[in-house]
Order: sequence, then C-alpha cells, then structure tokens
Amino acid sequence: MFRPNIKEMFIRLNEEHFNSEIPDIPVVWNGRMTTTAGYCRYKVSRSSLVGRGARNLTPQKIDLSDKLFRNLDYDLAKVERTLLHEMVHAYLCHKYNEKGHTARFQRMMTNITGEYKNHRCHNYDTTGLKRKQAKKIHCECNRCGFTYQKVRMPKHAAYSNYTHRGCGGVITFTRMELSQDEVAIKIF
Repeated sequence: MFRPNIKEMFIRLNEEHFNSEIPDIPVVWNGRMTTTAGYCRYKVSRSSLVGRGARNLTPQKIDLSDKLFRNLDYDLAKVERTLLHEMVHAYLCHKYNEKGHTARFQRMMTNITGEYKNHRCHNYDTTGLKRKQAKKIHCECNRCGFTYQKVRMPKHAAYSNYTHRGCGGVITFTRMELSQDEVAIKIF
C-alpha cells in the first residue's frame, strides 16, 4: 500500500480533462478529514466591478482524506475519481464563478466519467474512522427545564440569548470540566 502522488495526478488530469485551465493550486493529503473524501477550498472576495454585492470565487486548495483512503488501501481508481470531483469544483469556481453540485457540475462529471448519476456523494466505507467526541456542554432551558448535551459551545454563547424552540425560554450553557473525583461546572 503506497500513498499516491496526488499533485502529479492533478497535473495529468488537468491536462487530460480541463485543458490545463485549473490554476496551479495546492493538492494535499489531509489527516484530519474522516468521513469526507475530498474538499475543494475557495476564496470569496467582493468586487465592486462585478456588481453590487457580487462575489468572486477563486479556488485555493484541494484536500483529500488521508485516513479514508488509507483505510481503502489507497485504491487508485477511488483517489482519482475523488480528485476529479474536486477538480470539477475548482474548474467551475475558476471559469464560471460557480460552486456546489449544480446542473453544470453534474453534466461535466457525467461527460468525464461516462456515468449518468448523481455525482454528489461517495459511498466509501468510513467505519471506525470518526472518533466519538465527549459531550461536555450541558444546555438547559430556564422556562421548561428541557436539558441536552452538546460537543461544542455555540458561537457567542457568553453574550447571546439562545432560545428553546419548544417554549421560547432562554438556554444556558455550562461547560463541565471533569477532574478525578469531582465535576466542576462553569456557567457561561
């Protein structure tokens, strides 16, 4: 089992399928991705020349999941298929200022692969790749008493009012810090 050189693969596929029109962007193995096979990152910039509130997209980087493909013994066909998928995103972003799994994206993937299907998701085995995170945030509604646990503190939880959808009460978040013999709770 060897890890393929995805930058060389990118250059070859760019020539074969995109007439080398995709800009030379980094193509890297990402060790943190566990259930997503690939991801095309892009930069959004606002331009006064394009029109009021218009955005301009620029492809920045393509990540492929090292953990997922290591689990699949770096199956070259699957690596290439995933890289092509992300390269179509980069191409459409660069050429048409378009993101997502649009009709144009679907047509391009069908033309490249010869398969008429929804090219949105993969069906690779991800069993055992994602580790469970401890739910350390305790949430409680001050009106009805409904409680639940979360993995992360919501953004701006310290100074924003989050309301319970069921009754409209205010949700308070507490971070539970576990020590050996006691549980200390901090209220935010």
